[in-house]
Amino acid sequence: MNLYTLLQATLSDPNSPNIVLNVTLADLHQLVVDTIDATRERLLPILMKAEEDRLLTKKEVYAQLGIGETSVWNFTKRGKLTPVKVNNSVRYRQSEVSDILNSKND
Repeated sequence: MNLYTLLQATLSDPNSPNIVLNVTLADLHQLVVDTIDATRERLLPILMKAEEDRLLTKKEVYAQLGIGETSVWNFTKRGKLTPVKVNNSVRYRQSEVSDILNSKND
């Protein structure tokens, strides 16, 4: 059993006894690596979702879709893009732009 697994097991059991361990630097290094890997696995889906929900400017939409202002207006009119008001400007959801790009590739 490695240190990370041992720590996870003792944290999930409120009745686990206190123990004293002697660890090598290699074991401590492996604990850090395992902790980073586990954190990455938990955060990656959250970060991916945040990227999908990112708000784009009109210029970013034009660039990603390779279209102009009239086409963005048409996509908005057909319900493919939903404008989001941010202060005095309009933004569009990355997820909706990605959906349009994916439908072009099909």
